[in-house]
Amino acid sequence: MESTTSVSKGVFLFPNGYNNGKKSKKKSLSIFESTFSNEQWYRTFKMNWDEVEDQLRILHEMTHSVLLNDIVSYLKISQQGCELNSCDKIIPCITLLTGVNQPDHVDQFKSLIGLIREDVSPHVAMVNSQDAPTLKHLVENTVWQLINDDNLVGDLEDSLDESSKPKLKKSRCTMKTLQSWYNDNLVKSPKKRKKSQLPLVVIIPDFESFNCNVLQDFVMIISSYISTLPVVLIFGVATSVSALHKSFPYQVSSKLLIKVFHSQPSHVYMNQVLENIFLTHSSPFHLSGKAFELLTDVFLFYDFSVTGIIQSIKYCMMDFFYADNIKSLCGDREKLNARISKLTSDDLENIRRLLSFRPFLEVQDCQTKIGLFEDDNFFKEVLQEELHKLHDYLFSFYLSLRLLAVFVKDLPKNVMGKSVREIYAKCATEHIVKTEAFKESMQLINFQSKVQLLETIQSAIKVVNNALQSTSPGPLRSPTKNMLNKSINSLGEEFVKNIKIHFVIFRRQIENASTEVTVQEEDDDDFDLRGSRHKLKEKLLKATRVDRIQSEFMMIRSRFVNYLEEIFEKSLLPPHTQTFHEILFFTEVSNVKKQIVGAPRGALHVALSNPQCYLQCKCCTLPSLESVSDTIPDVSLAYKLHRECGKHINLYDWLQAFAAILCPDSEDPAHDPNIQVRFTRAVAELQFLGFIKTSKRKTDHVMRLTW
Repeated sequence: MESTTSVSKGVFLFPNGYNNGKKSKKKSLSIFESTFSNEQWYRTFKMNWDEVEDQLRILHEMTHSVLLNDIVSYLKISQQGCELNSCDKIIPCITLLTGVNQPDHVDQFKSLIGLIREDVSPHVAMVNSQDAPTLKHLVENTVWQLINDDNLVGDLEDSLDESSKPKLKKSRCTMKTLQSWYNDNLVKSPKKRKKSQLPLVVIIPDFESFNCNVLQDFVMIISSYISTLPVVLIFGVATSVSALHKSFPYQVSSKLLIKVFHSQPSHVYMNQVLENIFLTHSSPFHLSGKAFELLTDVFLFYDFSVTGIIQSIKYCMMDFFYADNIKSLCGDREKLNARISKLTSDDLENIRRLLSFRPFLEVQDCQTKIGLFEDDNFFKEVLQEELHKLHDYLFSFYLSLRLLAVFVKDLPKNVMGKSVREIYAKCATEHIVKTEAFKESMQLINFQSKVQLLETIQSAIKVVNNALQSTSPGPLRSPTKNMLNKSINSLGEEFVKNIKIHFVIFRRQIENASTEVTVQEEDDDDFDLRGSRHKLKEKLLKATRVDRIQSEFMMIRSRFVNYLEEIFEKSLLPPHTQTFHEILFFTEVSNVKKQIVGAPRGALHVALSNPQCYLQCKCCTLPSLESVSDTIPDVSLAYKLHRECGKHINLYDWLQAFAAILCPDSEDPAHDPNIQVRFTRAVAELQFLGFIKTSKRKTDHVMRLTW
């Protein structure tokens, strides 16, 4: 066909009226899922991560529900006063302070759009800065989304026939088009008069990224149409309200009726995610101290993104479960015995190779050692018992972690931190009881007043009650003499019940204790001080050495602090001291550090110097990193040659060397058009990657930017 004649090769589409109709709702399995779907470790990983995602979704709804409901309520109220605002050409404007954690804003605005569509108006448009570099693009995208009811939350295209959608080109999307569409569809129709007050919500999620002049003109245009179009603006501001006032002069800001809403800080949301989901005994996956510090450091020093830290934890979990059936023992404790019985001999042998198994083996007698190595059934029984002990340890460990946070969060200087996250980072790496910070905290607790100590104990009892309700909702048995005198040799639920009983007793004793301090007096009736300065001096020295007897409250407080030290010393042992802790705890930080904390410069250098590292092909194999070959990619060859040059690189000399390697037998390969095209493309790619740039001093030279 002559109509498709073109200088360059291309693919030409001729629509023949074929309508694909509804798309299939069946989700195609990825290569990863189709390959490992029958593996036990993958099924365990999939089930555990699905549970984590359900908990994350519930927590996300609980965290943002109050803020989003307040915004929706204000939208409803603003529509009631829309007629008064339209007379003065004032636009209702909501400013949402979102924070600097940009990756988390997507889910927040999606939830907001979904709630607005349900309760306020289905006509919502969200325009990002990259989609609206000019005023024309901003108006076109806004009008097109409002008219077409572009669903930003879910894909309606899967359920609606495309022929039923209004077809309107973006070039025709103007404010006049929007006005006529609004009058035709929402005002003139008698059946739709009730919807005449539906607002048109326009969301700008990244306010700081927009050009100020574009937004100023956009606000002034909307202000001129506010009498006929009930538009409401929502600005997502990452910094502060001052950014909005600096961007808009008075003639623009006077057209906005601004209402400010504050979202929850990202570090608070991050603490809730970690404490409520991952730092619990019921979590299917636990992080070691070093891994936990790595993830929190990336959060605090890079992007403050909760989404980022969740994805990093997921990557650690994938690396933890990958190709290891031992990790199928993670998850629900009730299914532990059944999963142990399914382990093969190879799986049991891998468990015997764990580093934590050796200290456990060394304390056993000879007969037990032989049975652990030769009898798989006996080893399964021992493994089952030790893993149940490990779960009991986790239950007591995380409870004691929260108790310690309750007692130290209000202490001066905050030597151990304020949150559970900070305390866990210390407890997971070392025995916290032996640190100076713990000893100093116990000394400060020993100086607390009666009222403050009672409030702290009451808060600790609530923490214990919540932990017991999550495991055994039944009532606690009344304390008996045997329970009170029982030594805390084992951890678990009984250990926690014992803690609650002691806390209740200490609270009752402190409430009834007296705070009066008595001084031991001496009988000095026969002591005469007249005419003797030496005797007066001795009397004063004795007065300074009078023994002060502690009050009843001080003695009980001292016993209580000793009890805290006792339970924390027992329950806050580091996880790496427990037998078979590798089955539940992720410790291989070095495996994921390169992926979580990326090094783009190093990755580019490795990829261009040794392409076989990424391509995994035999043709790119080099005897050394300095050698070159005509089989490696052109960009790698050009990169290796440019490293041999100085600050300024002559393009013709570079082309000669490039062509000599590709065609060593040719007399003049530099004049080959194919070689020139390949060289030009390689140079353009290096310039795009930032290794070279054009030089203004010499037109036939480029400047090298890296060394």
